[in-house]
Amino acid sequence: MLKRLNNIEYIPGLTDIYKTLILSYTKRILELQREIKDIDKNLDGIGEKNKEVNHLKTIPGVATKLASRLIGEIGNINRFPSEKQLAIYCGIACVNNDSGKVTKAKAVYKANKICKQTLITMAGCSIRSIHQCKAYYLKKRTEGKSHNHALRCLARQMIRVIHKMLTEDRDYIVRKELRKVA
Repeated sequence: MLKRLNNIEYIPGLTDIYKTLILSYTKRILELQREIKDIDKNLDGIGEKNKEVNHLKTIPGVATKLASRLIGEIGNINRFPSEKQLAIYCGIACVNNDSGKVTKAKAVYKANKICKQTLITMAGCSIRSIHQCKAYYLKKRTEGKSHNHALRCLARQMIRVIHKMLTEDRDYIVRKELRKVA
């Protein structure tokens, strides 16, 4: 990248200024990329030592960064007595908006956006790794739900699993076959 920038020519009088500016910005970008890599390594090391992060990493498709981000946003799981409260905090649950004869549900807008984004990402990764998640996602799609809505539904189911895992202090267990619900 620096080699290509040395050969740039714009206006004859300003060429040296342009080269100096672009070279200094490029050097700063490369320095920042190195700093980001170092910080990522440090964060991975810290995440490896956390018990909750290691529990979440047993879910196929979830790595240290996703697990660390979710645990960092949730904090202590004992703050949430039920998985429903955790789902509301994360913005995955729909809250009833009933009025008279009209029955509606609305999304929670004052939720933790980082937590919601992380759960949606985890749901997307789990579709590729866990056949039960893929089956649930495809079921929602055949019901006529959009891709994003099906991911939100899957994330809501994952909240149940995550809350159970963290409150019982155990790892994720992959079931071999799907149970058929009558």
